[in-house]
Amino acid sequence: MSIIETAAASTVKKFSRTVSRRGLLKGGLAGGFLVAFHLPLRAANEPVQPPDVTDGKFAPNAFIRIDGAGHTTLVMPQVEMGQGVYTAVAMILAEELDADLSQVALQHAPPNDKLYGNPTFGLQVTGNSNSIRAFWKPLRIAGASARAMLVQAAASEWKVEPASCTTSKGQVTHSESGRNLSYGELATAASSETPPKDVPLKDPKDFVYIGQPLKRLDTPDKVNGKAVYGIDAMLPGMKFATLAACPVFGGKVGKVDDSAAKKIPGVQQIVVLDDLVAVVGEYI
Repeated sequence: MSIIETAAASTVKKFSRTVSRRGLLKGGLAGGFLVAFHLPLRAANEPVQPPDVTDGKFAPNAFIRIDGAGHTTLVMPQVEMGQGVYTAVAMILAEELDADLSQVALQHAPPNDKLYGNPTFGLQVTGNSNSIRAFWKPLRIAGASARAMLVQAAASEWKVEPASCTTSKGQVTHSESGRNLSYGELATAASSETPPKDVPLKDPKDFVYIGQPLKRLDTPDKVNGKAVYGIDAMLPGMKFATLAACPVFGGKVGKVDDSAAKKIPGVQQIVVLDDLVAVVGEYI
C-alpha cells in the first residue's frame, strides 16, 4: 500500500474511531429512527429486501438515520472523487424518502469490504463511473422503505389508513384533516414499525430532485477549508515515504549505499525495488 493509500485509509479510520458502528446504532435507536439496508455482493440490478432485525440489532453495511430534529444521514460506502457522488446519492435518498434535501447529510463509512462492498465489484471501491449504477436501486429501496415506515407511524397516530397520507419535504400529511407531522416528530414511533416488503418506488415522472440541476453538497467545505483529505490525516505512529524512481523507462537500480541515510534521525527503513528506492521515516 502506498503512502497515499495509507493516508486515505487513515482518514476513514479516523471517522470510525469518532463514530463506531455500535455507537451509531445506539445513537440512532436511542433518539431517532435508524433504517439499515444490506447491499449484498451480487448483480446491482437485483432488488435488495429490507433487513431483518435480530435481537434488537441491525447488521447493515449502510444506513439511513433520521434524528429527532428531522436530520437525515447516510453513512456512505462510496468516495467523493470530484464526480458528485455525495450529491447524487443524497438526491436519490431524498427523492424516495421525500425528505427535505437541505436536511440530508452524508458521512463516510469506515473501511470494510464485507459490509460496504460495491455490489458490482465485491469490494469497497469507487471507480469506473459505477457508484450510481451500483447503488441506484438499493438506495431507492432504502429511502422508500423508510418513507413507508414513517407514513405507517403517522397513520397509526391519527388512526387513518396509510394510503390517505402523503409525504413531502420531510413531513407526512393527512389532507382530509389537515394534520401533518415532521419526520423528526415521527422518528421514534417509526423505529418500531416493521420494514415493508416489496415497497413501491416512485414513477420517474414524479421525481422532484433527480434530474434537476442542484448545487453540489460538497462545495462549501472545499471552499472554506473544512474538507478533510487523505493527505490531511495524521495518526499516532504514522510513517512517510519519499520515492526516487528511475528516470529512464525500463531502467533498473544499479547500486544503493544507504549507510549514511540510515544514520539520519527519523529514518526507519530503506526499501530498494527493481526501479526505485524509497526512504521510510517518521514525521519530525
